[in-house]
Amino acid sequence: MVQPSSPPRARAGSRLFVAACAGALILVLAAYSNSLDNSFHFDDSHVIEENIFIRDLRNIPRFFTDARTFSSVPANATYRPIVSTTLALDYWLGHGLEPRAFHVTQLLLLAITGAMLVALFFKVLSSAGPSPWHRWSALLAAAFFCVHAGNTQPVNYISARSELLSGIGVLGALLVYACLPRARRFQLHLLPMAFGALAKTPAVIAAPLLLAYDLLIEKQLSLPELFTRRAWPRLRAALLSTAPAFAAAVALYAFVEGMNPSGQTYGGGGRLGYLVTETWVWVHYARLFLLPTGLSADTDLELFASPRDARVAAGVLFAGAMLVLMGQASKRPSTRAAAFGIAWFWIALIPSSTIFPLAEVANDHRIFFPFMGLSLAVVSWVSQGLELRAERSRNARPAVALAGALAVAVLLAHAVGTHQRNRAWRSEETLWGDVVRKSPTNGRGKMNYGLTQMERGRYARARELFLEAEKLTPNYGTLEVNLAIVENALGNPAAADSHFTLALTLNPQHPAPHRYYARWLIHQGRGAEAIPHLEYAIQLSPADIEARHLLMGVYAARASPRLVPLALETLSFASTDTIAENYAHGIPPMRPDTLAEDSWVKLGLSLAHDRRHADAALAYRAALALDSTNAQAWNNLGWSLAKLGFYEDALPAFGSAIRHQPGFSLAASNLAWASGEVADSRYKQAFALQQTGRAAEAVPIYRELLASYPRWVNVHYNLGHALMALGRHSEAAGEFRRTLELEPGLTAAHLHLATCLRALGRAEEARRELERYEGARAQR
Repeated sequence: MVQPSSPPRARAGSRLFVAACAGALILVLAAYSNSLDNSFHFDDSHVIEENIFIRDLRNIPRFFTDARTFSSVPANATYRPIVSTTLALDYWLGHGLEPRAFHVTQLLLLAITGAMLVALFFKVLSSAGPSPWHRWSALLAAAFFCVHAGNTQPVNYISARSELLSGIGVLGALLVYACLPRARRFQLHLLPMAFGALAKTPAVIAAPLLLAYDLLIEKQLSLPELFTRRAWPRLRAALLSTAPAFAAAVALYAFVEGMNPSGQTYGGGGRLGYLVTETWVWVHYARLFLLPTGLSADTDLELFASPRDARVAAGVLFAGAMLVLMGQASKRPSTRAAAFGIAWFWIALIPSSTIFPLAEVANDHRIFFPFMGLSLAVVSWVSQGLELRAERSRNARPAVALAGALAVAVLLAHAVGTHQRNRAWRSEETLWGDVVRKSPTNGRGKMNYGLTQMERGRYARARELFLEAEKLTPNYGTLEVNLAIVENALGNPAAADSHFTLALTLNPQHPAPHRYYARWLIHQGRGAEAIPHLEYAIQLSPADIEARHLLMGVYAARASPRLVPLALETLSFASTDTIAENYAHGIPPMRPDTLAEDSWVKLGLSLAHDRRHADAALAYRAALALDSTNAQAWNNLGWSLAKLGFYEDALPAFGSAIRHQPGFSLAASNLAWASGEVADSRYKQAFALQQTGRAAEAVPIYRELLASYPRWVNVHYNLGHALMALGRHSEAAGEFRRTLELEPGLTAAHLHLATCLRALGRAEEARRELERYEGARAQR
């Protein structure tokens, strides 16, 4: 029996729709075509560029067990294993930190999102009854969302991939629930929700979205009907059907939060103040949907000082109006899809714009998932009105053609806007220059723009921007680090040291200040002080690849036995790390043209001339491996070690030079010079140990120094601090008393002595010491 074929008009319509889908995809790709070579930005630095764990696919299982693998900054180490997995795949596919590979994945995820939206929107719209308009409306809404200029941030900002992945998870849950109703008894729709939650926890909002879909679309209940007795059977059925999703949402949220490390934080202030401010943020987001101008990668909106702010009233009125609109739309089957879209918008805002305070009160990538709902609401409402008008008209073709032309015009306008906005994300300089213009009171924006100027060698301009940022955001540890770097570049090392010290005081548990300070210390010839800071940075953040490379370089220069274990540990995280591999096998990072002894010595001299003393030391060691009696190599090795601040290591090198060449006056002179620097170097090393929480290791160094220099005031004072930190208050009190004997003007010792006496239960003595401290301060 021959099956009847579909009518020619239907086949033509299908072909036209497929062509339209292809056209929509081409439009989306064209809109973002200039984003493929955009650089990494913002959190990409610690999530991608400095994160050792994404450099090896063998770490993928580790992503699911250790949240610290997500970022090299402990406070930002959030449990998002799906995101880390995709980033590792991009790193592998791109053969390194090639932004294009990462951006291709961004566009692929956006295309997947668009396809899923078409399918879901069509299912939602079809609940009003069959109509040829539904698939076109679904395609238009999905295409509109994908090219919307307001969505450029989560597509260009690679670390915001969590928005795309979690959104795909929620869409998957809705699609499985809506399109495979028989599979609900197996709860298959929970699998994509779990996938989304492992990319970003807000994906658990799939549960209330499923309930909204069940009530508005499947049960065909209006918002007013929900509060009537006759709606109870359908309401109960919807609640029972989605109850497993709510249970899974709670479990997933608890699981992810439980996997986050203790130091992880989302920032933010009080819940009430945040909610009050978010009322205006709702208006801001809705305005961006209608008119996406003034987009900023880092807004300068701050928490409102009072709930009586006029913007709060505007936000409350807006929310009320939207609620009324949703209620009206839910009363008719033809506009119920719009009601669901509005509900989607508000439900999607719950995680970031209600009572869960985040560090920034507004962020343009947070609108990604809420805009899906608004796209459905607006397009479905407009198309429903046009369909109704077409049905009443005898000749609807002109109206339909005009509507189609307007739709295409809107899509093209947004595509052009998106293409233009991508240019702001081209480089760090273009992005932060845009932020400074759009958000002039954002201190972080000024700081980051200053960084781009510093990279260009415009140090005076960078310092000017940093100082402007300091007025807006005082006591900002990262800014202090950058001020230190620019002051050093301008020839002010004392000011640089002061800013570094303040940065460490403000952010002692953040690895970056320790790493940058250590790098500066190495260049200042204070390598012995740098080592504790680098070791502490790695302890705080095992993913900090730059700190590992710096420490390996210093260890190698000293021929430290700690080098190989550190290199092997690094390789266990990133097997493709060539620097660690070379160090692990004793291969210097650079080689001369020939491997002869004199060639290594010449290379060392060249490196030392460029102040690359760590590398020079390796070259001299390579020469000595060929001839251990080369006095010149021994002397040069001692010189480079001393210039790095390793005076104690330099002494035996100078001694070997003299032993192999008696009368070597230059080596003898260097030996005398280095010997005179040992004590001060040991003192600074002990202080660095204190700064990094290793007071127990600092104590014997201080005692050793006091054995030779019993009247060294600062050593007594710092030893008192170290002993006090260790809870050895009786010994600490003795050191503070000795400090005051030697230097009565060091009044802070009275305060610390009072603390020790109080801890020892000697309250009256503590009170007298505190009075002395207050009296000394009053006389200043």
